[in-house]
Amino acid sequence: MATVNDFIQRFGGAGAMDEREASQYYDRFASTHDSDREFDSNALVEGTTQHLGQLPADQFQQSAQSAFEQAPPQARSGLVQTLLGALQGRGFNLGSMASQLGLGSADPNQMSGSDFARLADYSRRNHPEAIRQTVQQQPWFVKAMGHPILMGALGMVAAHMIKNRSR
Repeated sequence: MATVNDFIQRFGGAGAMDEREASQYYDRFASTHDSDREFDSNALVEGTTQHLGQLPADQFQQSAQSAFEQAPPQARSGLVQTLLGALQGRGFNLGSMASQLGLGSADPNQMSGSDFARLADYSRRNHPEAIRQTVQQQPWFVKAMGHPILMGALGMVAAHMIKNRSR
């Protein structure tokens, strides 16, 4: 079974990581199982949030929209509710912001993929802690955004872990 040291070595120059391997490492970091305890879920959330915050708006929105549209309805609903819950806890009101954000609907149950992508993009730029909470509670979302996003997030996780080890 791969370890955290294996993960760090893979990002330290031991060759390219394919989609399957990246997905498996991501799952281990996101896992709450005792056998995955050495994989730091906080490093995953921090690194992923940092990576998402650095993406160009068009790349982020396209990936977020695609992930949202490919998800089953229950997963979409959970994703929207998680993000809105995190925003509302910070004083955000979707009804009053819907037109400003260019959303087709202020009803979370009627939100389209492009509406969600605009809301998520607004959130990552203005309320990164809301995206952090969403990544933490809905880790499937980052994997669904695609391999380039997943690899960037894992790269940030490796950087965080290497930095913490050198302290």
